[in-house]
Amino acid sequence: MSLALILIIGLFISQVLIIVTYITYYRKWLSLMSGMVISMSVGMTAGILMGTILGVFLQGNLFVSTLYGILIGLTAGVLAGIPVGLPAVIDGMLSGLMGGMMGAMLGDMLAITSPDAIIKTVTLFVTMVLLLVLYMAEDLIRKQSSQATVFVLKHPYLVLFILAILFIGLDLSGSVIDGK
Repeated sequence: MSLALILIIGLFISQVLIIVTYITYYRKWLSLMSGMVISMSVGMTAGILMGTILGVFLQGNLFVSTLYGILIGLTAGVLAGIPVGLPAVIDGMLSGLMGGMMGAMLGDMLAITSPDAIIKTVTLFVTMVLLLVLYMAEDLIRKQSSQATVFVLKHPYLVLFILAILFIGLDLSGSVIDGK
């Protein structure tokens, strides 16, 4: 595994864990609809990113990459939906299932032409979507609660600057796929 791939997977896992921990801790201030949006977003992004990575690495074996992409997306959607309730769990499961299928197809189809570019592009989109989800959750919780809460995105320009440096470093770290 290359350094860039480790960085991508580490960034993604840390974002998902921050979101799930945050909504678990502040779940009483989240409405059911907000929880459903969060679990749907986490499940879909997990399925798309991991399905794309697996589709590139298991190119030609669409069944296995689709199966693992679905399982990863489904698991992330369930974990994000559990603190909110059963409708959020169902929404997260179905979104993870759909994201895993789409990501595996995307990775398998584009693995021949530009595998490195597609993984980095999907990572950029997934990172931005998960940041928006976290910002939405923080904004809703800040409006609902009267007690002091911990906000990750208190300084959005600082977060944007750190992400820009991170993606420049990702680009400079070389290819995501060893030997390709």
